[in-house]
This record gives sequence, structure tokens and C-alpha cells, in this order.
Amino acid sequence: MTTTRHIPGRRAALTAACAALLLAATARAQDVPLVGQPTANFFGAAGSGVKVAWAVEPRSVPEGEELVATLIVSNVTNPRKVRRPDLKTLPDFNDRFAVTDGPDVPVAGGATEVRFAYRLRPRSRQTAEVPTLAFYYFNPAAPAGKEFKQTNTGRPVPITVTAAPPKAPPAPVPLTEPDHLFAIATGPGVLGRDPGTVPAWAWPAAALAGPLLAVAWYAAWVRVYPDAQRLARARRSRAARRAVDAVARADRTPDPPAAVAAAVLHYLRERFGLPPGAATPSEIAAAIAQHGTLEADCAAVAGFFRACDAARFAPPSDGAVSLTADARALVLRLEAA
Repeated sequence: MTTTRHIPGRRAALTAACAALLLAATARAQDVPLVGQPTANFFGAAGSGVKVAWAVEPRSVPEGEELVATLIVSNVTNPRKVRRPDLKTLPDFNDRFAVTDGPDVPVAGGATEVRFAYRLRPRSRQTAEVPTLAFYYFNPAAPAGKEFKQTNTGRPVPITVTAAPPKAPPAPVPLTEPDHLFAIATGPGVLGRDPGTVPAWAWPAAALAGPLLAVAWYAAWVRVYPDAQRLARARRSRAARRAVDAVARADRTPDPPAAVAAAVLHYLRERFGLPPGAATPSEIAAAIAQHGTLEADCAAVAGFFRACDAARFAPPSDGAVSLTADARALVLRLEAA
């Protein structure tokens, strides 16, 4: 009698212990450790004996159409924490299908299953199956260090991709134009002269239009702008006048020989376009010789600048007056040439 009275108490204790173990396992399942997690194909599922499977509908689709593949993950204790596998990052799927994620299905309270739908469009008619998906999960009841287990969706699901159905011809477009536009002309007038034929005189006129326009443009240009030779003569005349004026004012400067030499050198730069580096008598003579200046004139230019250098560093004398006359004569000589 004593033993019989204690049986209900033992059953209650056993039930409480089982509930405590279940709660502990559930608590561990909700908190998946980071240490030891697989680097691929782990999507946060936890539970003892998690299973995954494909549900594919339809099994036969025309080319260019989509089928729906639903991944069913069951026996999980944390369905709300299971993440959707991204099939577009898995070559086995992305090489065979254009993948579009379907809408997520809300997980009911107390559920142990979660589903993920995908729309798969086969990339070619050679696609013959939905591949197997490897799937890792966390088993809180497994020994320490072996909690992460691998399962998969089983054998590949065979599918058939048929030829695309022929496209329906477009609907005919009714013609709303008047009937006379579709009438076929007949009779001798068909072979008559085409109203759009170019007259015979138009071709010579078109050929002469280009040269005439060119001549007219050149005449207008010459009228508006003086020719280059006249411009060059004008520039030389202005440069010569400025040089002669500067030479005349040289005696009022602290260094008349230097002022005379500078005035003539400035004239030569404008007259012949001397390079900036031409500074010595020999360099100046060589530079103007490249413009076709007579050898005698080049020698006169070199002799003039040597005389200027000698006058600048010689004792004071009336050489400045002679240099002024020589400079004026040299400018006029070059202008005459």
C-alpha cells in the first residue's frame, strides 16, 4: 500500500524533469553559439533531427517559364530565427536557374517548421533537375564540439523543360487611309516624266556654285582684311619709326650707347622676329641671315653692335653721337633692303 501511494508522486517528478530538460534544450537552441559554426550553408536552424526537403511544382515547364520550389525545414525549435538560403550565391542553382525569392510565409506560434519559396526559371532546355541543397543545423543535445550537424534535401528533383509555345501572331491593324492611296496606276502616263526629276541645268549650276562662293569669300576677305605683305610692311614701318625716335632720345639717358643698342635690337626683334636668346653681335647677325638678309647687311649689323659694346666700356668720348648716326643709317638701310 505504501508503494502504491508514492507512484503518482514519482510520475509528477519525472514529468517535471522532462519539462525542465525540454526547456533547457529549447533555451540552448534559441542561443546558437558562434564558435564552431560552419562557414557555408548554415542558416541558423536549431533542433534535434532537423530535416529539409524540396517541394517542386510543376515538374514540367515550357522554356522561359518559372517553376516554384519550396524549401521545407522541419523539426526546428527556432523557426523565426532560420534564415532564407540565398540560392543566387550557390553555383549549383545559379548556373541552372534565374532565381527569384518568393514572399516569406509568417511562422505561427509553436510551429516547428518554416518554408521558403523560390521562383526558378531554367536557363536552358538542358536543365533537368533541382539540385540537392546541403543544410547545416545546430543540435543542442549533441556532445560538446559536435553540435553542428549536416543534412540535405535528398536526391535531386527531376524536372522537364519543354519547348516554348509558339507566339500568337499580332492582331491585324485596320487600315484607315483612303482607298485611292492603294490604287495601282496604269496607262501611258506611268512612263511619263517624273515630277521629281532634277532639271539638266541644275547639275552645272551645282558644280559652279562652289568655286563662285570661294571667289566671293576671298574677295570679301581681301576687302575687310589687308594682305599679309601689306601688314608686314606696316609693322616694319612702325618698328623703324619707334627705333629712330628711341635713338634720338638716347643722349638723354644715363648710358647712351646702351640705349642706342637696345633701340636697334628691339627694332630687329620686331622686323625679323629674333629669338630671345640672340644677344651677341654674332648671334644677331646669324639670326637675321636666316631671313634672307644680304651678307653685307648682316656684317653691318654685327659691326654696329660691336661698336656699341666698345663705346659702353671705353672712356667717355663723343662716340655716342657717332653711334646715333650709325643706328639711324642702319635702320634705314635695312628698311630699304
